[in-house]
Amino acid sequence: MSKKAFFLLTSSMFLTACSSIGDGDWLNSGLPNAQVGAQKSDVYEQVKQAEVSKNTSFSSFDSSETKKRQITQRIISQGKLALAEHRLLTPEGDNAYLYFQIALGREPGNYEAIQGLATIVGTYIEWAERAAAQGRMQEARRFIANASQVNPDDPAISEAKMRMRQPPSNVKVNTTSLNEDVYTLPSNLFTLDEQSILAYLQPIIDRVEQTRGALEINWPSDKEGRLLYQIINSRTPNFRVRAMTFRNSQHLIEIKVN
Repeated sequence: MSKKAFFLLTSSMFLTACSSIGDGDWLNSGLPNAQVGAQKSDVYEQVKQAEVSKNTSFSSFDSSETKKRQITQRIISQGKLALAEHRLLTPEGDNAYLYFQIALGREPGNYEAIQGLATIVGTYIEWAERAAAQGRMQEARRFIANASQVNPDDPAISEAKMRMRQPPSNVKVNTTSLNEDVYTLPSNLFTLDEQSILAYLQPIIDRVEQTRGALEINWPSDKEGRLLYQIINSRTPNFRVRAMTFRNSQHLIEIKVN
């Protein structure tokens, strides 16, 4: 066979082999069909898993944030309930102040928690001013102290203190002090209303609380003398006031300071 005929024969065989491959994946044509399909399937599965993992990550983050907000909201709801039931600072472990503080610790700047604390302060101020208007100054001061415990920087507290220093506008107090520790009272004291009686006795109560002195009560009626003692003693809860009652024509209370 001549060289020219041999060349034509081999060229024909090469072209026939190429045409048998067709338009398929000629790069992987040397691999069995099943193996090529498996490789493509693995690539698709890896891409799919990556997409699922990404979506799961975002979904997990959103779920965690939602759960955190739900827990904070439940704590605020507990605070609102305690507020409505006037559990402001007590009992320990179950009061409005505690719940709102926990909520702020979880979510600083939470509007509802901040408003809750402001409402506690406002409630104590309201109670303090009401007590002061009725002459219950010891109780009023305790309410103000509670308000300061919640938020000592609230300007409403200092404003309330200023108002409480002024005597009730509808009560004219004519208590006469012969000296710092001797007080004369009107003879018709017990014909007055409770608010007026307390307004007369408040300077004596404040002085007793300051000095912890004993009382000498001079009064025409033993019953009214003992009642005077009971009123004064009930408004000094930090200690028991000592007193002696003398029946005479005077309407006078003297504080014996040691």
